[in-house]
Amino acid sequence: MKTLSTIALLTAATAAQAYTLDVNVGHSRLDNYDNVSVVGLGIGTHLNNEYHLGLNFGRKNISSTAALVDAKATSATLDLTYNLSQSNGIRPFIGAGIGGVHFSGASIDTKTAFATKLFVGIAFPITQNVEFSVSAQNSKFYSVQELAGGAKTTVSSWDGIAALRFNF
Repeated sequence: MKTLSTIALLTAATAAQAYTLDVNVGHSRLDNYDNVSVVGLGIGTHLNNEYHLGLNFGRKNISSTAALVDAKATSATLDLTYNLSQSNGIRPFIGAGIGGVHFSGASIDTKTAFATKLFVGIAFPITQNVEFSVSAQNSKFYSVQELAGGAKTTVSSWDGIAALRFNF
């Protein structure tokens, strides 16, 4: 009997540690900049049935024809997602992330900055190991300086994201 309970415990622990791979695409509406596309990739793990922890990488352009800004922002955030409930496989979720962003391009003086995001979405199962999700997220990059010696600002964006999650 002890062996059966040990096997059941190991199986439950393995299920809770399922790994995930996310592929994201979307549209970003940046305050004071042009609207751009955003792409991303994430790796993570299910901590239990309610929580998912993931490391997410995203890339978007920061550009403005009026302000003569043309740079790329590559972010990495550690995101915690909470699943609100599950009905017929459909899963609404909320979450938050913190991390950093690296800017490339001569038109932004800041090279790295602190990044945060808040998001809400809904996921739909496609197969047992694949799900499709749509989400809205508010991303912020703090203390960004366009010109050397210029004022620092927070770059905010609202992003609409579509994603595929592969569960392993």
